[in-house]
Amino acid sequence: MPKTVSVNVMGFPEKDRRMIRNILSIAGTQAIVYKWTVESTETTDIFIVNADDPGAMLFWNEYRQNQPEATHILASASPLLESDYVCIKHPLIASQLHAALTLGRTSAPPQQRKADILRKCFLFRNFSAAHLEKIIAMARTATFPGKYLVFAKDSTGDEMLVVTSGRLQVSVTDGNGREIVLGTVGPGEIVGEIAMLDGQGRSASAVTLEPCELLVIQRKDFMPFLEQNPKAAIDLIMVLALRLRLNTEQLTGLLDGS
Repeated sequence: MPKTVSVNVMGFPEKDRRMIRNILSIAGTQAIVYKWTVESTETTDIFIVNADDPGAMLFWNEYRQNQPEATHILASASPLLESDYVCIKHPLIASQLHAALTLGRTSAPPQQRKADILRKCFLFRNFSAAHLEKIIAMARTATFPGKYLVFAKDSTGDEMLVVTSGRLQVSVTDGNGREIVLGTVGPGEIVGEIAMLDGQGRSASAVTLEPCELLVIQRKDFMPFLEQNPKAAIDLIMVLALRLRLNTEQLTGLLDGS
């Protein structure tokens, strides 16, 4: 009796869906039969997602939390080069999709890779390995397509985001409506930590420049962690003080040179 593997396809136009159906029928063997999942409530073994479709990505980011053992195949015009998900080119190439179906990778990013990323973060530079493990346990992974507004200035800031793959642009708008780019952030950098820590609105907007994979750390999880781990709270305060000192010195240098 062959094993039935359910496949959930999200965000593709009809011509792509026809190709996927054909590939599923070809990829089937005496040991495996692929079944197209019709209802979103069904258990899914494989997700095939158009990563360039914001609506599909939002739905996938929510739905996959309940499917931790599933394999995730993300198709994008600019696929991630470093990702713990299976990434292929879009428009779809039949041979790539066929190969991706046989990889059998799971969606859970390796703990070691998460730890390596967090160690690169300035904010967590003094955290012990034990404290980093607790951060990893509370974080969830989110993936967004390019040119996606992750958060807008003044919006509620309930989480901070650690970039694991891709780049984001951080900007504000001046009184004349002109966009002022504050900078870009890449792997090992954090956005949204100010609003997450003080509970106020976002101080800037963040948009993905390309498909991005982020670790999301919620305020409701992080603040109790600090309360329960005073050493981590002290380490965080020292890093924030150091960052403030460096920013002050940089500003002083700019003023002296003007």
